[in-house]
Amino acid sequence: MTLMEVLVAMGISGLAVSGIVSGYLFCVRSAEFSALSLAANARALERVEQMRSAKWDTASYPMVDQMVSTNFSNTVVTLDLSGSGNGVTLATNFVQISQMSTNPALKRIRVDCVWQFNGSRLVTNTVETCRAPDQ
Repeated sequence: MTLMEVLVAMGISGLAVSGIVSGYLFCVRSAEFSALSLAANARALERVEQMRSAKWDTASYPMVDQMVSTNFSNTVVTLDLSGSGNGVTLATNFVQISQMSTNPALKRIRVDCVWQFNGSRLVTNTVETCRAPDQ
């Protein structure tokens, strides 16, 4: 073997190893993003369930309506990343409640969970549903 053949073989091996390592790093970043996205979705859904459990009774006297935006302020939550070891990721849940119709009574609930991925990219997970009053 000549020196040129050895250098070409080492170059090809170096390219193959660097491709494998970069593919592994891409998979790690994708898995971390997916875990954070799933956690943000769960936190937004948790907030929706809190709002769905609020009392809203139009048949009683006096009428009870706890489904107002002032009862559900924006909250900062922690997204769980067990075992990743890269610190805590915080998210903010933004709540919107709006009246869709009065007859029949129907309200729209929307929660946006905004968080930051790798300190630079803002990501929003949104959960939206409708709710009728208690019967």
